[in-house]
Amino acid sequence: MKLSTKAICSFAALTVTVSTLLSGEPQSGGGISNRQKGSETKQDLPGDFHSYYGQKLNRYRDLNRRIARIDLDADLNYDGSIRQGDQQDQGGFEQTPPGLILGEGEMSKIVVEVKPYRIDFDGDVVVGLEVCGINRAAESGEFGSFEEEQQAVGRVRVWRDAARTELLLDSANPQMRLIEFAISADRYPANLPSIIPRFVYVEGVKPSGAYLGDIRLLGTVAHRGKGDPTRGVDTPSPPLKLFRTAFDHILITVQEEPVRKDFVNNNAEGVWVSPASRSTK
Repeated sequence: MKLSTKAICSFAALTVTVSTLLSGEPQSGGGISNRQKGSETKQDLPGDFHSYYGQKLNRYRDLNRRIARIDLDADLNYDGSIRQGDQQDQGGFEQTPPGLILGEGEMSKIVVEVKPYRIDFDGDVVVGLEVCGINRAAESGEFGSFEEEQQAVGRVRVWRDAARTELLLDSANPQMRLIEFAISADRYPANLPSIIPRFVYVEGVKPSGAYLGDIRLLGTVAHRGKGDPTRGVDTPSPPLKLFRTAFDHILITVQEEPVRKDFVNNNAEGVWVSPASRSTK
């Protein structure tokens, strides 16, 4: 069968359109095609090893060693809905570059779920959220200094709600890269909803550098005894806890324009907030 020139051109146009949607190209210019995927670093696998807590997952796999589970979920298939258990919105898509793609000035909801495993403990359950840049040119994923990191990666801010009434995290502010919520054992887990945000909004502020997925949002659930001070990121790790720390994280890429989306519900859940839909702050 011989195809007409018109049919061939129509098929070629359709192929380009589908490729554009799947590649994460934005609605108009400023794409991610000029950024490299880079190599996997130690910062990409906090569930296996994380120098902040100094624990290896394979040694403490049983749930009895975990006080709770934390799960961060985002709309990684850009359909305007975040479904628990949807493989298109979690797993390798969260932890492999580019991760969640944000346009400059765009915000997206991230669901934070904490699932309690144990109630027979003393002290506090501490839920942490942390943002940092990842150096994909080094196996460690770390930069030599904070200034070097800021020059090489993008910038995000994390808000408690879409109205941006409370800023929780700012990757460009060394004093706002880690926030912790302590939940006392006295009324756990009934006190979880009143202390931990059920969801947060991450905002793309500055485009990523040479690599995709150069920013990481990390969630942790740790067990601490009463009276333990809140530890900073640079504080040496304490001895092994009674219950090991649980981790989950999402990689983020910020590009100049929002990625193309195909909403299944006209964004009724308010997962995405575009720069044009809110005032600049």
